[in-house]
Amino acid sequence: MVRSLCLIVVALVTANIGFAQDISGKWKSQMQTPNGPMELVFSFKAIGDSLAGTVEGPMGPMPVVNGKIDGKTFSFDVKAGDMTISHHCTAKGDSISMKIPGFAGGEAMELMLTRVTEEKKQSK
Repeated sequence: MVRSLCLIVVALVTANIGFAQDISGKWKSQMQTPNGPMELVFSFKAIGDSLAGTVEGPMGPMPVVNGKIDGKTFSFDVKAGDMTISHHCTAKGDSISMKIPGFAGGEAMELMLTRVTEEKKQSK
């Protein structure tokens, strides 16, 4: 009985670590602004139940801080000047559903991120 319980715990921990590694990599999204569409590139690195990385947009790269992973959901903050922008995400295969709470009582924003796949270079 104890041995079975230990195997189940090991399997659950391994599954969680495997998932965390699955969100590592580059992801892109496009956000609509009053000045037109703006592309954002998210680079994530999962380390156990923590998340690090950067978000790159027109203002340049900004670090991901306070990143936490809990199964298929994760959250993180981005510092943009004096503002801290919270992000709440759910991973779904090669896409991520992201919600960003509204500022000053405004509406929340939702983005869909897609995984950036590296194209293999062909040698000539």
